Amino acid sequence: MKRALLRNEEWDVVILDPPKLAPRKKVLHSACGMYRNLNSLAMQVTRRGGLLMTCSCSGAMTQSRLFLPTLQGAASMSGRRIAVLRQAGAGCDHLIDPSYPRGEYLTNILLRVS
Repeated sequence: MKRALLRNEEWDVVILDPPKLAPRKKVLHSACGMYRNLNSLAMQVTRRGGLLMTCSCSGAMTQSRLFLPTLQGAASMSGRRIAVLRQAGAGCDHLIDPSYPRGEYLTNILLRVS
């Protein structure tokens, strides 16, 4: 994404699905910084008015409810504004056992970036 920025490349649709950045709550603070930086770059290469689908598969991030505030920080950092179009978790083929809340770890958010 950094090279794309240097070349002033932008896309109408960007999908950001990084690997698990917060395997434990202990590293949640540093993971928030990594998610913020990655999403800031993704927002900068998303054409104004375009869509960014961003994801997290880190249970600590999902369960702490810090993903959306982290995205707001990324928008501020990138000089962009965001609007949430859709917020979701796992699909219907990925069952969540109510007796095992740590099984809820997937988050994806569709944003309009302006």
